Amino acid sequence: MAIRDVLALPRLYHAYQQLGGFFGARLRAMDDYLPVRAGMRILDIGCGPGHIVRHLPDGVDYTGIDVDARSIAFAQRNFGRHGTFMQGYFDAALAARIGPLDVIMMNGVMHHIADDDLAATLANARTALAQGGVLFTLDGCYAAGQSLVAKWLLDNDRGEHVREAAAYRSLLRASFDAVEVHVRDDLATWPYTFAIGVARNTSAAGALALAKAAATA
Repeated sequence: MAIRDVLALPRLYHAYQQLGGFFGARLRAMDDYLPVRAGMRILDIGCGPGHIVRHLPDGVDYTGIDVDARSIAFAQRNFGRHGTFMQGYFDAALAARIGPLDVIMMNGVMHHIADDDLAATLANARTALAQGGVLFTLDGCYAAGQSLVAKWLLDNDRGEHVREAAAYRSLLRASFDAVEVHVRDDLATWPYTFAIGVARNTSAAGALALAKAAATA
């Protein structure tokens, strides 16, 4: 069985994330760049097995979505009491139904999606966010002078669209006016370089688009 097939199994995927410190890196990045509090409505795109919901404050309204049936079944079985999980794609129709949201998370998602499809996903994310809402992204990224181990891990990642930080920033700015991208190589146990994106919906445009989409759905 190839490593990519192994990582498709929810329990083994999470074990790998724990071993390399990648899951802990997500939590540290969220602590540094994404304040979350009770009462927030959160959508987790590409939620995988759903372990992140255990680390969110009590009282959040959490929904996780993923295309992988095994991951969603695992999440529903183990974490269904903490939130809602659904299998499927985050498309314009879902954006119209589920918003307005305070936070959208895309942990380890963007590097799995080609530019054109990712541009559509990010536009849908802005539509679904309330004014002042935040899109939080975290992905591996290439960087000059990075560890050879980090580069090897990125070269062999299941995602086929690992980018440099500037490319992630450009894609986010196509849909959001207020964008920060932070490059960190001190978050995981194994040598690894992350690009952390924080994009804010600073205007009412997303809310207006959401209302129009809902009216025609």
